[in-house]
Amino acid sequence: MKDNHELDDLFSFEKNEKNLITKAKQKSTIRMVFISGLVSLLVLTLIILVKLQVTPWLLNKELIAQETYYEVHGANSFIGPWEESIQIIGSKATAPQYKLLDGRPVYLGEISNNSDKIEVHLTPNEYETYSYLGGKVMNFIHPEVKLNHVPNELKNIDMFQDHQLIEMGLSFDKAYSLDEVKAMLPKDIALQWAWVDVYSVEEVNSLQTSEPPANIFTENEVFGFSLVDKTGIRLKDPVKEFMDSVVYGKNHMGPYKRDMATFYETLTEQGEVDETNIKVIGSVVVGKKVALKQLQNESGVRASSIGAVVDSFK
Repeated sequence: MKDNHELDDLFSFEKNEKNLITKAKQKSTIRMVFISGLVSLLVLTLIILVKLQVTPWLLNKELIAQETYYEVHGANSFIGPWEESIQIIGSKATAPQYKLLDGRPVYLGEISNNSDKIEVHLTPNEYETYSYLGGKVMNFIHPEVKLNHVPNELKNIDMFQDHQLIEMGLSFDKAYSLDEVKAMLPKDIALQWAWVDVYSVEEVNSLQTSEPPANIFTENEVFGFSLVDKTGIRLKDPVKEFMDSVVYGKNHMGPYKRDMATFYETLTEQGEVDETNIKVIGSVVVGKKVALKQLQNESGVRASSIGAVVDSFK
């Protein structure tokens, strides 16, 4: 009987046809799944390769825009080489930030490509500011802002040693040209950085109606140009390099494009900017105690604020 059933199954065309169709469907499904998986893998690989090629280019554009902004923003501060970390998701870059005191670097911390412009400081009183790394932060006061008490830390200069180099932030009583500022300073004091007046009438009026410390700028909030490059070598034409950075920033896409465009409009209201007409309302100078004491009787210096201090080996 068993043999008869097997023979019947063998010559049953309906059953054989169903089995063939089922097997064909299974093979087709497996083939489709395999092809779909292979195509997905190839597409994913292509996307990763394209992203790894495009991301460094995009990141580089972002870093140029950010570095350009830092070239004109912040008193006597510089950005070191960027260290890039290219990843499929979350690429980033970091760089050291530092000051220069007569060619001596003073480490300020690390910034990243997505660092916020807002700085957090410790303020024990309305006229004194420190960073969380323990460094003294210089403060600046606009010449048109009236204060009941104008901080003058030049009077505390005797507490330092004769061999120490001292960074001092100066706020002037009015706007001066760069040549006038140079003439104001003794020869043995190094002019490191100049604070430029880029504030509109509305901004100045807002400062005048505010109370300290809201109307006092920290060294990270002021806008100006350095007179030395990243290694401490004197620049031949610092105002031109400053304006080149502003123009580049306003003409290229980036997070600071609008800020740079606003600065440019304010700076060029009276025409082309050069060393003879740029409005300098403050500066950063570096020198030893004996040299800086000469500024105590300088009528153009309205306020002074001590910054970094290092030992001098000269």
